Amino acid sequence: MLIKVKLVVVVCCLAVGVSTAFASLGRAAVAQQGKQSASTKNLYLTNCARCHGPDGRGQTEQGKKLDVPDLVIEAKHNSTSRLTRIVTNGKQDMPAFGKKLTKSQINALASYVRKL
Repeated sequence: MLIKVKLVVVVCCLAVGVSTAFASLGRAAVAQQGKQSASTKNLYLTNCARCHGPDGRGQTEQGKKLDVPDLVIEAKHNSTSRLTRIVTNGKQDMPAFGKKLTKSQINALASYVRKL
């Protein structure tokens, strides 16, 4: 009987340890995702907001001069892969960012624009 009690105690301790470890991993993943989101937002603000505005609506002085599209609407009518191609290759007055940004940065920007 004493062996069974010890076994139950050990199993319970292991279960608590494993669940604590998974909870820590979950918090770390959420924190990393938050850092990536902030990093992508800064990437957008640095490279895109001058024309498209911080909200993507294109209501900046430069955006109005160039008649840039509203990215919120563009995101609804274009796939993420199409947005990625536009950021990479440019479009009309928009410069290409394929040589300035990495593929992962461009993919992150396309995903970010879809969430505006």
